[in-house]
Amino acid sequence: MQNNDNNKEEAERLIGIAEKLLQNRDLNGAKDFAILAQETEPLLETSDQILAIADVLLISDATTTDNTPQWYQILQVDVLHSQDLHVIRSNYRRLALLLHPDKNRFPFAQHAFALVSDAWSVLSDPAQKLAYDASLNRAQGNVSGSVQQEKLPVRRGSDPYSGNFWTACPYCYLMYEYPRVYEGCCLRCQNDNCERSFHGAAVTAMPPLVPGEEKYYCNWGFFPMGFVFESLKSNGNAAPQTVASDCMQQPVPVAVAPAAVDVSGSVGSRKRGRPRRMV
Repeated sequence: MQNNDNNKEEAERLIGIAEKLLQNRDLNGAKDFAILAQETEPLLETSDQILAIADVLLISDATTTDNTPQWYQILQVDVLHSQDLHVIRSNYRRLALLLHPDKNRFPFAQHAFALVSDAWSVLSDPAQKLAYDASLNRAQGNVSGSVQQEKLPVRRGSDPYSGNFWTACPYCYLMYEYPRVYEGCCLRCQNDNCERSFHGAAVTAMPPLVPGEEKYYCNWGFFPMGFVFESLKSNGNAAPQTVASDCMQQPVPVAVAPAAVDVSGSVGSRKRGRPRRMV
């Protein structure tokens, strides 16, 4: 119980530092201390509130070539779910609950909440969403055209999904793949039994899957175990006997007798006669 109290006090101290950094608009520093507080006390909601503010403001500050608002990134919607209204609505509700000024007392919460509301107003309206997607496609077409004009060396063996990264939920250990733009953001686990927020830290990518041969291997680590049995003899001074498990059993050496040699042929081949006299 005392350990839990110490963790809560340490988490609150880290949250205080993150709040001061957020007030000075040091968004990256505020995220770092909020993540430390989240790791110290995962049930502390204030760390999720600071992470949500920092993520929204960092995305809004990242300017594009044509100054197009990043509404999908603000709502933390990846490209694969950009047409899924259920995912967009779910992310909006989660961020709105974390950023609502009535519950979030931290600096810039109202500004972040306004950005999330603007993103939802655009992406929830079919006409506005269609126009916004068209503007994104035009912007991406201009960028791809300018890149094609430049002669870049071909990197053989490069990963075709270099724009994505893998991350894992530290609570249920499920792995997810997101676009690289969400690396370092506050994500939410999609597992129905978990649904907890976690820091989207990049982990080692999974091996490529072969169609029709999707297999995952799990190897439980183990260590040799031995059991000591007291002698069942009536003599109490008998030494205890140790019996090892199967993984500790050493192979028993087997004595192999030398092969019999047929000496009859060699003896018969010698010349018979009188033995040589020793001088």
